[in-house]
Amino acid sequence: MPTDSPFAEWCWNLPLSSAIRGAPWPFPVLEILHIAGLVLVFGTVFIVDLRLLGRILRDEPGWQVVDELMLWAWLGFAVQILTGPLLFIANSRKFYESGFFRTKIVLLALAIAFHFVIVRRVSASVDAGVSPWRGRLAGGVSLALWAAVIVSGLSIELF
Repeated sequence: MPTDSPFAEWCWNLPLSSAIRGAPWPFPVLEILHIAGLVLVFGTVFIVDLRLLGRILRDEPGWQVVDELMLWAWLGFAVQILTGPLLFIANSRKFYESGFFRTKIVLLALAIAFHFVIVRRVSASVDAGVSPWRGRLAGGVSLALWAAVIVSGLSIELF
């Protein structure tokens, strides 16, 4: 069923979109890769946030934990940036109609911005005398944002 969005319809009618939908394997493979990218991103964020919450790696400087994990986070982001638009164009009508998709995109932007503006800054300074409540607050908010991104993404398929 066509949408009232010219952009969603344009995406739906792209030859690449038709090719992804037209064979049995491309969409599931893209989803698996997208989820693998999410695991890399969320896994690294989860470790950093647990460090900020004081639950793991207490003897490691916060900046070092972030620096050592960023390569994996960037790899996960790259996989998601490559697969996300392909998943979108192949199912643009459904995604356009989904409030959960729009919520996911907004939460994703907030989670990424929060990570780079707050979490990295707090992680770098948590060992330099910043009060522990700042680390706990940053870690907790970050975990909540990323969990909301995941729940919103899952909700696209469920509802």
